[in-house]
Amino acid sequence: MGKKGKKKKAKITGTPDVQRFKQTREFWLLQECVTIQESLPFVAVDALDEMSYKKVARFLNMVGLLAEHLQIHTNKDCRFNYHHKYLAPTPQFFPFGFDVNVIRQAREAQERPGVTFNGQTHNWADETRAAAESFLKEVDSTMTKIASEIEPRLKDDFATGLKRFKAELKCDIELFDHMWMEFEAKFVKARHEIMCKVFSQVDKLITIELALTQAEERRDIETKQRLENEFVIAVEAFSNDLIPDTKAEKFPADVIPLAEACIFYESKCTEEWLHLAKHLIHDYLELRIYVMKIPEERLTPQLKENAQMMRHLKNFHASVIAAREALDFVSRLPKLIHAKTSDWLTKKVLEPDMRYIHKTSSLAMAE
Repeated sequence: MGKKGKKKKAKITGTPDVQRFKQTREFWLLQECVTIQESLPFVAVDALDEMSYKKVARFLNMVGLLAEHLQIHTNKDCRFNYHHKYLAPTPQFFPFGFDVNVIRQAREAQERPGVTFNGQTHNWADETRAAAESFLKEVDSTMTKIASEIEPRLKDDFATGLKRFKAELKCDIELFDHMWMEFEAKFVKARHEIMCKVFSQVDKLITIELALTQAEERRDIETKQRLENEFVIAVEAFSNDLIPDTKAEKFPADVIPLAEACIFYESKCTEEWLHLAKHLIHDYLELRIYVMKIPEERLTPQLKENAQMMRHLKNFHASVIAAREALDFVSRLPKLIHAKTSDWLTKKVLEPDMRYIHKTSSLAMAE
């Protein structure tokens, strides 16, 4: 039996500079653009499923990488500047390329008058919807143009000259980039306005928590107690919106100052009341620590989908309701601010205890 012949490598054709170019990643990107474009949907009119979006995303990725090779660098700071400070995920500090989610969101704006978050619809301005429709049509025509400019040059070994081809391609991608960023800049601003409304209650909680922490650090007890009450009122309103069942029972006034009073007047309280007050303070501090970390950890705008936040809100609400009898009792005793002069309960004082509780509970679960 004769030996099988080795498969010959396809001969690399073209001028020496073209032959060298064909062995670069940039050439492979050009081939991919042409291959993908053959099955690309029209983003303005076709029904787009996940597979369609994946194809578009791959083409956009190729164009973005070509832009890097051609050293096309435009200002894309709007992606960072207008990404809401609480919105997950954290934005890229040095963004480049073209995100398929811009097309997804433009398509949604074209097809629907608004976007719904937490059961509330936020309508797009007419100008935003018109811009989305125009953008999608431009994307279709420009993506087709880029691929149609590349394909004949691949077939004729860049007969018009490699340098001229790259100059023309750079011009096409610069036009695409300009068109894309002009729309994206308008759209992210419009979306940021909506996100500000979506996260307005979250922002209020974070603002109060920060001011409360500062008051504790200054040992400004009157301001501390006032802000504790403001925080609890804001938490109750936020909980009522996200968890309708919590509307059934209202919080008493001065929840946290009274919970701290239970600890101060422990000799006058039952063991059960003392336990409930401590549990309430624990859940309150856990919620505060969580709220403090939101700017770093971020949230999804469908607020009920933030499982950890929802758990903290439910736990705190349940603790307040469970401790109502104890809080009512100490509300008849002299106010804490008139009876206590030191050892005030603050986040900084109690955080080591919180860490110890978390550590011991984690060890217990591991056993």
